[in-house]
Amino acid sequence: MSRTAVEVLEFDGLRELLRRRTTCAPGRRAVDALAPDAERAALDAAFALIREAREWLRAGQELGFGALADPQAWLALLSPEEAAAEAAAGAILDPAQLLEAASLLETAGWLKQQFPGETAEKFPRLAERAAAVADFRAALTAIRRCILPNGEISDDASPALRRIRGSVVQTRDAIQKLLKQMLRARGAGAGEDYVTLRNDRFVIPVRAEHRRAVPGVVHGASATGQTLFLEPLEALDANNQLVQLAEEEAAEITRILQELTRRLQTQLPELQHATQTIAEVDSVFARARFAREFDAAIPEFSDAPALQLVEARHPVLEDKLRREGRAIVPMTLALGGEERVLVISGPNTGGKTVALKTTGMAALAAQSGIPVTAQRAVLPLFDCVLVDIGDEQSIAADLSTFSAHMFNLKAMLEAATPRSLVLVDEMGTGTAPEEGAALAVALLDEFRAKKCIVLATTHHDRLKSYASTTPGVVNAAVEFDDVNLRPTYRLMVGVPGGSSGIAIAQRLGIGAPIIERARALLAPETREAAELIAYLHRSRDELDRMRQQMTDERHALEQERKKLRGEWVERQQKRIAELEAKFAEMQRRFDHNVASVVEAVKERELRAQMEKSARRKMQEARGEAKEELNAAVVQTLSESQADLGPGVAPAEAVSAERLVPGARLIVKGFRQPVVLRRLDGSSAEVEAGPLRMKVAVEDITGVEAPRAPGKAAAPAKPRGVTVHAAPGEGAVSSEINVIGMTVEQATERVDKFLDEAVLANQVRVRIIHGHGTGALRKGLAEFLSSHPLVERFAFEAEERGGKAITVVELRA
Repeated sequence: MSRTAVEVLEFDGLRELLRRRTTCAPGRRAVDALAPDAERAALDAAFALIREAREWLRAGQELGFGALADPQAWLALLSPEEAAAEAAAGAILDPAQLLEAASLLETAGWLKQQFPGETAEKFPRLAERAAAVADFRAALTAIRRCILPNGEISDDASPALRRIRGSVVQTRDAIQKLLKQMLRARGAGAGEDYVTLRNDRFVIPVRAEHRRAVPGVVHGASATGQTLFLEPLEALDANNQLVQLAEEEAAEITRILQELTRRLQTQLPELQHATQTIAEVDSVFARARFAREFDAAIPEFSDAPALQLVEARHPVLEDKLRREGRAIVPMTLALGGEERVLVISGPNTGGKTVALKTTGMAALAAQSGIPVTAQRAVLPLFDCVLVDIGDEQSIAADLSTFSAHMFNLKAMLEAATPRSLVLVDEMGTGTAPEEGAALAVALLDEFRAKKCIVLATTHHDRLKSYASTTPGVVNAAVEFDDVNLRPTYRLMVGVPGGSSGIAIAQRLGIGAPIIERARALLAPETREAAELIAYLHRSRDELDRMRQQMTDERHALEQERKKLRGEWVERQQKRIAELEAKFAEMQRRFDHNVASVVEAVKERELRAQMEKSARRKMQEARGEAKEELNAAVVQTLSESQADLGPGVAPAEAVSAERLVPGARLIVKGFRQPVVLRRLDGSSAEVEAGPLRMKVAVEDITGVEAPRAPGKAAAPAKPRGVTVHAAPGEGAVSSEINVIGMTVEQATERVDKFLDEAVLANQVRVRIIHGHGTGALRKGLAEFLSSHPLVERFAFEAEERGGKAITVVELRA
C-alpha cells in the first residue's frame, strides 16, 4: 500500500481510535505497527484471536494491562545495538527500572492465570498465547526481596548489606553520643548544643571566637560566619569509619543491582516474548472493543475478485459525528464478476468522496487485521490500493490541479494489476468538460482492461452515459432531497445522479432571479436528462419502499405463525394432560373398589380366587382404558391438525377389501404407518409401536404398499421370555421361563400357565425364574402360596438347577 493511500484515506485516524482502546504502552505500539498485509494466513489468525476476545467481552469480562509500566527503556538497556554492546556490557538497572521490570514479570504471571481449564477450552488461541509466556516467579521474588516499593534497597537484599547497615547504625550512634558528651562537658550555650552533618561527617557548632578551644577540622561556617561547624579530633576516626562503611554499602548495593540485572539479561528472550505477547493481546482486545462499540464485522476474504459492503461506514467520520450528536448514513455496494467499475455521480457535498474513502478504509482495515465498520464485508486481498482523491497541486513542483491529477493517474496505471483497488475522485476535472470527460472514459477503459476494481466519482453526463451503456460498468448516485434541497448521503447503486448545482446554489442563498436565469439557460437535453434521473430516483425509492414493506409483512407473518403454533402445542399438551389425569383417577378408584371388596371376604380360598379373578379383570380393564386413552389422544391430535391447517381437502375413503389384518395403514395424526390387527365395524384396532389402540375407519387415509418378498422385518422377540411347548398340536408345556420379567408380568404369565396345566391334567410343573436379585423368586413364592390350584411348591434339586427353578405340585 502506498503511503499516500494510507494518508488520504485517514488510516491513522483509525489507528488513533484503536489506541484509545488499549491499556498499556506496548499495546499502543502494537496498534501503531498495524499495516495492510496480503498474507491470508496471518490475517485469518488475527481475526480468530479477535473473535475470541469479542466473545470474552460479551461474557461481561475485561482483560487489560493498566498496571504495566512501559518496559521499552530498560529492555533497551538489556538489549543494546551491536555497536554499543561493549559500552553497555556494564549497564546496571537502577531500582526504579527494576521495579518496572517487576511490573512486567507480575503482569506476565497474571496473564498466564487468566485461562484455566474450561476457559482455555473456550478461548484456545488466547490461552495458547498466555501459556507460551515464561515463568518469571523466581526473578520476581528476587526483585521484590531486594527492592522496596519506594525504590530503596531492602536490608534483606543480602547478609553483607544487613551487616554493613548494622555497623553504620552503631557507628552513628557512637559518634553522636561522643559529640553530645563533648557539648555537655564544654557547657555549650543555647544554639550550640546540637550535632549536625557537614560533608557527610558529624560535626558540632562552635563560636568563631572559641575555635582554638576545640581541636579539630572545620567543615563549614554559618551564613554570618559567627558559627563554625567543627569535627573534633576525638570523632575523626569514627567519622572515617562511617565514610568507609557508606562506601562498602554503596558497593554492596551496586553488586546487588548488578546481580539482578544479569539475572534479567539471562532471560532477555523470554522477557521480549512476554512483552510482545502482552502487546499483541492488548492490541487484539483493543480491536475487539472497537468492533463492539462501532458494531464492526469480521471481514470475509474472497478468492474471487468480489467486493461487497453492507451498511458500511467510515469509522473516523462516524466517531466525529457521534461526538457532535449526529448519526452517520451507511452505504451498501457490491462489485465483482464482470461488473468491476462503479461510477458515482451526484451533488457536491453529497457523499461521493466519503463513499470512496469508506471503501478504501474497509480494504485497509481488513488487510490490517482490524474489523470493518459494516454489517458485512466481503473483500478480495488487494495487492495495492491506488488513490487519487483531493487537490494535489503544488507551486513548488510547478503542478496545476489538472497536471497533478494526470501525474498521479499515470503512476496508478503503471502500478495497477487485476488485484488492485482503484479510487479516483472527480475524474476529468480541471480542464474543458468535453476533453475531461473523454479522457476520463479512456482512463476507465484502461483500468477496466486491467481488470481492476474501480470506484470513480464524476459530474460529467458523458461518464454517466458510459456507465449505462458499457458492460462491466455500473452507475451509482448519492441521493439529493429535492423537497428540502439538501443531500441525504444515501448511496443508490444502479442509477445515475444529478449534480443539483442550481438547487444547492438556491439553498445557499443565491438570489431567485439568478436561479431562474440559470435554469432557463440550461440546454433542453440537459433538462430532460435531469428529469429522467429524477424519475429514476423516484422509481428506485418506490421499489425500496415496497421491498421494505414486503420484508416487514413477511416478518409479521412469520411471527404470527410462530405464535399460533406455540398456542396450538400448548393447547394439545393441556388436552392430553387432562385425558391422562382422568384415566389415572378412574384407575385409582377401580383399584380402591376392588381392594375393598376383596378385603371384605374372610374365607381364604374364596378370597384367593376373587383376587385372581379381580386381577385378571383389572388387567383387561386397564388395557381397554389405555386403548381408549390412546384413541382419544389420536382423535385430539387429528382434530387439532385439522384446526391448524384449514382448507385441506378430506382424504378419499379406503375400500374395505384393502383393510386386512397385517396391512400397514396411514392414519391421520400418525407420522408413521400403523399395523391393522382387526376390523370391528366403524373402528379398527391398530398397533403403533408398543401401543394398541382403536381408531375410526374414516381416519384411515391409505394403505402402504406391501414390502418386497424377503425384506419383511422379522417380529421382535420379547427379551428374556421363552416358553417351551411340547411337540404336538395343542400340547401344554410342563415348564415356563420367566427370566427377565417383572414380578407383575411373571405372576400374570404363571397364573395363566397354571390354569392351562390343570386343564391338561398336569400334576407337576416347573417355573424357571433364575437367581438374579431374588425379588422375582420371592414374589412368585408369595403368589404361589395363596394360589388355589397349588398344592405345594419347592426348589428344584441342586443338580437340576436348585433355587433358580421352582417345582409346583398341582391339586387334583
